Amino acid sequence: MRKNLGIRKKLAAICCTFTLCAANFVSMQMPVQAAAVNVDGNPQEWKDIAFLSSNDSKIAGWKTAKDDTFIYFYVSQNGGNDWGLPITDTHINIRYDSGRSDRSGAIYFTPMMQAIKDAYYGDVADTKISFVRSQEANKYDIEFAIPQSFFTEEAFTIQYCGAEMKSADIPDITSMEEPEEETAVYKGIKIDGNFSDWNAVAKTDLDREAVVQTAVVFDGDYFYIYIKENFEGAATWSGEREDGKFTIHTDSGRDTIFKLNTTSIEGIKNATVAHSNLQYEIAIPASAIKPYKQTVSFGYYMEDTMLIENVANLRETEEETKNRTFDGIQYDGVYSDWSFYPHHLIEYATNGTHDASDAEGALYTKDATLYGHVRVLIDKRGNNEFSPFCIRLNENDKTTLNFRLCFADENGELNLDPSTIDNLEAGTYELYIRDYQDGSTVHNVNNPECPVYGKAYITLERTADGAFVSDEMEYQIDLKKVAAHFNMDETDMKLIQAKYIEIGDEWVSIGGTSTGAWMGIGICGAVVLGVLVYRKKKSKVA
Repeated sequence: MRKNLGIRKKLAAICCTFTLCAANFVSMQMPVQAAAVNVDGNPQEWKDIAFLSSNDSKIAGWKTAKDDTFIYFYVSQNGGNDWGLPITDTHINIRYDSGRSDRSGAIYFTPMMQAIKDAYYGDVADTKISFVRSQEANKYDIEFAIPQSFFTEEAFTIQYCGAEMKSADIPDITSMEEPEEETAVYKGIKIDGNFSDWNAVAKTDLDREAVVQTAVVFDGDYFYIYIKENFEGAATWSGEREDGKFTIHTDSGRDTIFKLNTTSIEGIKNATVAHSNLQYEIAIPASAIKPYKQTVSFGYYMEDTMLIENVANLRETEEETKNRTFDGIQYDGVYSDWSFYPHHLIEYATNGTHDASDAEGALYTKDATLYGHVRVLIDKRGNNEFSPFCIRLNENDKTTLNFRLCFADENGELNLDPSTIDNLEAGTYELYIRDYQDGSTVHNVNNPECPVYGKAYITLERTADGAFVSDEMEYQIDLKKVAAHFNMDETDMKLIQAKYIEIGDEWVSIGGTSTGAWMGIGICGAVVLGVLVYRKKKSKVA
């Protein structure tokens, strides 16, 4: 047994040695792939060739290389767009060692690099030309190839933008190894108009008139967005209403809306954007995004589907997000318990306005009490937008109550003057909800005959220097009292709706008391989705 084992070991060693020798033999026989220039505008194959300087502000730098057939040029150009390329304002001089002067003594470029011309402005035959927008801010990558047969003599000097290259010193591309294709590694996003840091991020192609590609990264600090447009400025007017408005839509049904401009973001404080070569990169602070449970989506404001859906925060685990649940509402002027409850978009900033954001509202029922929440992001210039508002039952205008918010003094007497709730200072206030159309002379809330149906907290948030941030309200209404007003039973309230007249024309809806709180949540979400789909199913122009 031991003898056989030794024989097997020797055979294995011999095989291993043979395999290594064979591998070495094969490796020696396989030539290294030679480099080549593909005139496609992509400067990848030029990375091992040094830049030559430029004294012309239009040209950042240039390179040249050759093979047996062509002399190649790569030019990094400052600026450029669909209507003009600065390189066409420059030309190349060719100085022959013999002093010869003929058609091959210069190279000129026609507008938009449609053709290459010689010193007498005749066509140079068999040239190759390509130019693309660079990943570097405000640069174009231009490649072109001139046939070796164009040059009259072998010894010459290329002169371009203050730099020179002798023909004998031009790098031979065929003697160089083909550069290894680099695998992009994500190292974060910097908003600077240089887009190479997006190479490691998967892009979503879009079949749109205005935008052709997008991508997002959510790293916990910022929500980063990449957009590539089809022509200059197209993304800024794209979208459902051709207004350049986008949204970060949460899985709790809430929208963080912003307006895209080429140099700024409207609607979100501390958001930044860089724009170059038909591309945008945007950073939205994570703190500005509405509450979400696990994921957010990105798309156009008011469209029924998002461009990119279900994006998770890279720094959060499922364990960290599992406690983001709705646990009911406590009427107390603290609005955080509404965070993970479905909300309905209330559209105030309609097409034709320049406001970046709208409002949102929600209704919730429990134990014959209606709870409401509404947050407004539009400055109403001192007017209280929450009063008046109305509650409608079963989509019947005959069972509609119009409410007014009123302050009460220390004795419980209501102040019916509507101007008392206008132009309030920043802060939180508690008010009473009174029937707007009731002609009762009883104005004391301590009197059971007083037509008061509930209470409301409103919070006016302002910056330190008084600038508008938001207005927010939550309220509770006694549905038994509402039912009694219409001589109906509470269980007959199949659908309850609220409309905030000064904010927008949408109804916020929920199932009535007979369905219970759990069903109310489901109906609210379904109604929100149904309304959005109804409003958004239009032809896409983005």
